[in-house]
Amino acid sequence: MLERELTALAAACGAALVDAVGANTWTGLRQALASWFARGDARRERVELERLDQIAGELQTAEATEVEQIRIHLKREWQVRIEILLEHLDDTERTRAVSRLRSLLIQHAPSTVALPSRPPLQVDPRLLTLIGDIRCHIPPPEAG
Repeated sequence: MLERELTALAAACGAALVDAVGANTWTGLRQALASWFARGDARRERVELERLDQIAGELQTAEATEVEQIRIHLKREWQVRIEILLEHLDDTERTRAVSRLRSLLIQHAPSTVALPSRPPLQVDPRLLTLIGDIRCHIPPPEAG
């Protein structure tokens, strides 16, 4: 069983992927995720690109009344695929894969990254995790 954080990361990625279909972010996210799944195997990357094209086609040709149900199903399906891949990696490979997955989400689907609603400081979003919150307390200056 995966840790909560990894399950949330897989869910965020599945959601970002499905939400990107038809958007400007689709091409980059599609390529990055196919590469992530392939892990250096060119044949597997082509297979993943074909799978991703199928979900785009499925959403683009669906009846309007079916689109939301299909989106929910596809988000879950891709979440599970990511979870399965992560579960079958050893600790070192999983750490690398999680880091790459976070990076590709930050690069291709930055709205997926949870940021505080009003951060008190400028923070590079690449330093944030997908789960959690940044809190900072800066005491007011002493009255002089």
